[in-house]
Amino acid sequence: MSAIKSYFKEEGQLSMLGLECSKPSCFYLSVWQRNRSSTPLFIWRSLLFLTSLGILLSSMIMYGLMGKFGFWFIYLTHWGLTLNTVATAMSAVVSARCYFFGPIGAEFALPWYVKSYWVFYNSAVPIAFLITVFYWTILYEAGFEEELNHGLDVAVHGLNSLVMFLLLVSASHPSRLLHIYHPMIFGLTYAVFGAVYYLAGGVDANGNPWIYPVINWSQPGSTMAMVAITGVLLIALHLAVVGLAAIRDAIATRVIRRSVITHIEEGMPLRSQTQTIT
Repeated sequence: MSAIKSYFKEEGQLSMLGLECSKPSCFYLSVWQRNRSSTPLFIWRSLLFLTSLGILLSSMIMYGLMGKFGFWFIYLTHWGLTLNTVATAMSAVVSARCYFFGPIGAEFALPWYVKSYWVFYNSAVPIAFLITVFYWTILYEAGFEEELNHGLDVAVHGLNSLVMFLLLVSASHPSRLLHIYHPMIFGLTYAVFGAVYYLAGGVDANGNPWIYPVINWSQPGSTMAMVAITGVLLIALHLAVVGLAAIRDAIATRVIRRSVITHIEEGMPLRSQTQTIT
C-alpha cells in the first residue's frame, strides 16, 4: 500500500507535467535488452513504422481509387493512423540518431526530437486503443463501415492498436499519469473539428450531414453525451497504458534483471563497449 501511495505522490508532482527524464537511454534501448546496443530497437521501430505507413497509404489509396480522397481526412481513424505513423517514425528517428551518432547525454535537457517522440507516443497509443474499442463496440454494431474494403477495415481498426501495443511493450521510457493532457488535447481538437465541419455544411463520403452516425451535431444533446463518454474512455485507456508500462517494467526487471544497469551507463559508447548482464 505504501508503494502505491509513494508512486502516486511522485507521479502527481507538477514537474511530471513536463518532458524531462534523468535517463535518456530509455528512449533508445528496449526494456528487454541485456546490452546497450541501439540496433535491435532501431530495426524493430523501423518495422513498426513501415507497417504503420503501409496501412496509412493503403487506406488513402483506396479512398483515392473510389474518388473519395478528400473525405479521407475527416475521420478520426485516419487522424489516428497519421498519428501512429508519425509516432513510429519519430521513434525510429530517435533510434537512428543514437545508432549513427552515439548516445544522448544526460547532462542537459532532452533534445527536441526526443520530446517530440514522447508527445506523439503519449497521444498515439491511447488514441489507437480508443479507435479500436470505439469502432468495434459502437460503430460496427451500428452497421457503419469506415473503410471501403472489409479487409482493410479490419487492418485499420485492429493492426493500428497492435502496432502501438508493440511500440509500448518494446520501449523502456516512462508513461506518466499527468501526460494525460497529450491525448486529451488531440481528442478535443478532433471534437472541435467535427463541430466546425458540421456547422460549415460538411458531409461524409456518402453525403450524410455527419461524420459518424453516433456523433451527429444536429442532435447536440446526445452528441455531447457521446463526446463526454468518449473522453472518459480515453482517460481510462491512458491509465491502462500507464499500467501496461508499469507491468512491462516489472516483468523485465524480474526476467532481465535490468535494475543492475545503472545511470553510469548514460553517455557510454554504444558500439565500442557492450555491457552484458551475467
